[in-house]
Amino acid sequence: MRAVRIPSFWAEARFVGSCRGLERVIRRFGWSDESQQQAQHHADERALAAVAEFESGRRVRARDRKLRYGDEVLPIREEVLARNGDDVVTRNVYGARCLNEPDVFFADIDHEYLLPVGTERLFGELLRILGLGPLLAAPALFWFGHFGTGIAVALGAWTAAVLLLLLRTRLRAAPANHEAERRRARERVDAFVAAPPGARVAVYATPNGLRLLALHRTFDPLGDEVAAMFAQLRADTAYARLCRLQGCFRARVSAKPWRIGLGRMAPHCLWPVPFEQLGEREDWVAEYETKAAGYAACRFVETLGDGALHPRCAAVQKVHDELCRAHSDLPIA
Repeated sequence: MRAVRIPSFWAEARFVGSCRGLERVIRRFGWSDESQQQAQHHADERALAAVAEFESGRRVRARDRKLRYGDEVLPIREEVLARNGDDVVTRNVYGARCLNEPDVFFADIDHEYLLPVGTERLFGELLRILGLGPLLAAPALFWFGHFGTGIAVALGAWTAAVLLLLLRTRLRAAPANHEAERRRARERVDAFVAAPPGARVAVYATPNGLRLLALHRTFDPLGDEVAAMFAQLRADTAYARLCRLQGCFRARVSAKPWRIGLGRMAPHCLWPVPFEQLGEREDWVAEYETKAAGYAACRFVETLGDGALHPRCAAVQKVHDELCRAHSDLPIA
């Protein structure tokens, strides 16, 4: 089983390199699961290697890319709050707690609230005409000296496009459309559970959809099988991409801050946070944790399928449900 790649210690190193009369400060992060000193040593090694590349005439980045969730080079840059074997709890980029799992399948399905296909296509065509039409017509009018007419055409078309977008949003928000999308999502879930023999899946309600937790076996988050499962469920595309990027499954286990009265995300969201900014972040975290204590991240609905309960999945479900307060009567956020 692949371990979740989320180091406990981070450091940054800065060195100056010279090439063809040009000096550049090159910065690199280092990380470690053992100590801050090892993280600093790793940072020094990476920075010196980058300086050597620069001095040899190669193009190098001045610093690591500012990615919030890790990439093929950097692991996930989040504060580690707890480790329990292969289970890692972190604080994500906007301040909520997340459970990270190397092999237990989670999928979030956000309701899309789409209009019927024909209506959605009509809206799309009208928006394209209103958006692109003035870009084609206005230059011709300007060329022939009709400046006022050209401006009026452009403004009129774009105003109509904004009104059309507002109308589409209003129609999508209609209760009947919400009910239809919930029904479609549930049909996908039922088909997903019925397809493989011996499946067993826990279903949870989230503020904007459903969360699924597979209980019958473990999975490789980088495998083609999981990619096909995400596609079948029409799982949130950002979530599916992050799982593949990070090599683990994730489940948010505390409230989103803007749903509980906090008007902003955690300050200085990219980890590690500079020492001089830790105080402001810690004050925000204290306020967030106090407010989040009155909310659940999701609510357990039911278990589908008659497959056997895998012990590894059962242990993760217990941790997940406790962290999410999934069996409480608290409002979900």
